[in-house]
Amino acid sequence: MLEPLPPRPRLFGLKRQFLLLLAGVYVLTGTVALGLFGWGIHRVTRQLGEEFAAQYALRQKDRILAPIQRELALARTLTDSPLLQRWVRDENNPDLKAAALAELESYRRHFADRSYFVAIDSSKHFYFNDAANAYQGRELGHTLDPNLPSDSWYFATLAQSADFVLNINYDVPLNINKLWFNVVIRDGAEQLGVGGTGLELDRFIKAVLSEDRQGVQTLLLDRAGAIKAHHQRAYIDFNTVAKPEAERSTLYRLLTTPQEQDLLRAQLERLSTGQIAVAVLPLTVEGKPHLVAIAYLQEIQWFAVALVDIADIYRFGRFAPFAALLALSLLALAGAVTVLLNRLVLNPLAQLHHSTQAIAAGDYRPLAVVETHNEIGELTSAFNDMARTVRQHTDHLEQRVAERTRELDQANGQLAEAHRQVLDSIQYAQLLQQAILPLPELLARALGEHFVIWRPRNLVGGDFYYCQADERGCLLVVADCTGHGVPGAFMTMAVNSVLNHITGTCGIDDPARLLQAVNRLLRATLRQDEMGEGFENGLDAGVCYWSWSASSLIFAGARLDLYYRDADGAVAVLRGDGCSVGYRRSNPDWTFVSHAVERAPGRVFYLITDGLLDQSGGPKGYGFGRQRFLAFLQQQGHLPLAAQQIALEQTLANWQGEQSQRDDMTVIGFRPVLEPPLSP
Repeated sequence: MLEPLPPRPRLFGLKRQFLLLLAGVYVLTGTVALGLFGWGIHRVTRQLGEEFAAQYALRQKDRILAPIQRELALARTLTDSPLLQRWVRDENNPDLKAAALAELESYRRHFADRSYFVAIDSSKHFYFNDAANAYQGRELGHTLDPNLPSDSWYFATLAQSADFVLNINYDVPLNINKLWFNVVIRDGAEQLGVGGTGLELDRFIKAVLSEDRQGVQTLLLDRAGAIKAHHQRAYIDFNTVAKPEAERSTLYRLLTTPQEQDLLRAQLERLSTGQIAVAVLPLTVEGKPHLVAIAYLQEIQWFAVALVDIADIYRFGRFAPFAALLALSLLALAGAVTVLLNRLVLNPLAQLHHSTQAIAAGDYRPLAVVETHNEIGELTSAFNDMARTVRQHTDHLEQRVAERTRELDQANGQLAEAHRQVLDSIQYAQLLQQAILPLPELLARALGEHFVIWRPRNLVGGDFYYCQADERGCLLVVADCTGHGVPGAFMTMAVNSVLNHITGTCGIDDPARLLQAVNRLLRATLRQDEMGEGFENGLDAGVCYWSWSASSLIFAGARLDLYYRDADGAVAVLRGDGCSVGYRRSNPDWTFVSHAVERAPGRVFYLITDGLLDQSGGPKGYGFGRQRFLAFLQQQGHLPLAAQQIALEQTLANWQGEQSQRDDMTVIGFRPVLEPPLSP
């Protein structure tokens, strides 16, 4: 009789497996149940959030509209005054003037801001008095000038077809920032001027936004979507009436996608035409999802907008007690099932487990005594067959893995060799591209004091510069060709060849004519008209020429500009034409314009490609930008050019930080010599 084997620890017994399975089912069931619970809560809270946002927007509409309507109605009554209109027609009549100013004073005391203004169109005189009555006796403040940006609001108001305009503007002569009620003074169809009042901007915004709380904020927009009230003052659009649409600070700019902008624009149109009373739509504002409710203020043609933070509405923590109750209920159910199955199923199976421990210890003799043909016996036979099959397959699989490993090692070696050959070719292409660039000795003789930053994004790139000098003068070209890497380098070779041909046949003294010739010859060289739409290659370029005997420098540009700084720190930009060179879409008959600029003593010129301006960096990943470059020239342009190069490279490195270089960069700064060099 066989001695019984010692029991083995049941690390993975049926009971533990069942408990793990039950735990998995509990987690799965609980996840589904919580998911359905969350989905239901989400639908309810979303509906409640939409209703809350709509009611909030309508309430804000009624609350905001009342004081504005009152001021607007009072301003309209003021401009409709027969006495005021007679005075505006006869401004120099002392009796009319005294009576009109007295009437204006009575209106001033009734305006909420205790101020008024009147601008007379015939004389362009601007009259004003404030809440402190500080301008009594000297109400005539200044004369409006159509050439001054600070007075553009008046002329833009008269150009509107509406009888009034609400405009947020900073008045420079008065040094005040207000929401102005600009009402046109009319006598029939004749425009006599503009009058009205204003509300102090900070107080107006505070009143509009006073009821906002966490997760909810109010905005005011005009018909074009320009922001008139916002918690962040930087977003408010000032002097909207005198701005082109592209320069306005609008809600559209805060949205993430063009589709959301189109959706908002369509809803504003429906509201303004009276198709709906309030619109509620989901929008992503400044990268965060919001429910946006909008109501139209028909009387002043503005929109009241309520931004409701979705994350604040859908905080799951509010419903945590209900979720915990659901989880405890499921846990109680799982415990009851465990107790029942342990008593009815697992304990009987534990007796069978003792007999299988011998097999687990490597003693296969109990297999010979298994004579039952029930499910457990069939399972034991199937398991033994499976173990033998798995062993055979494992041995075969190990052999196949070894073979595949050898094949992968061989393929990796071939790939490494191919990579080395490609890298060697690119490095040699780098030498070839550097060979077409002007020698430092030529640049030193031709440009005088100068610096060059040439930084391809890869080993080679699409930026390059070109210089030729003769006994009459010097030509300098900075070009940004299509593409990066090897394709861009091939383009620079082609353009360099075209430039050599053109300068050899047409000379170097006419930058505009040179650009026109490059445009035509490069299009022909690349056969742009014969290739498909996918083949689109060309360049942007800036070209400078100066004669040794002349006091001016001639510049022509194809989408590249010329910058220069004077000894007194003044910085200016000479803009190039808006047409690129050599592209299939480039106009072959385009006539480029040459600009002449004085080569004044101490004046330094700069040619750059857009790789510098477009380089992303800073805390928000924005491009370096034209304004930041101009600021650098103002602050560091007094340094010697060699020191400027070091300072610019350091400034760019600090801005770029960990960001990768986006594009090829070229910057050339030079102070042209005022006398011909010893050797051209």
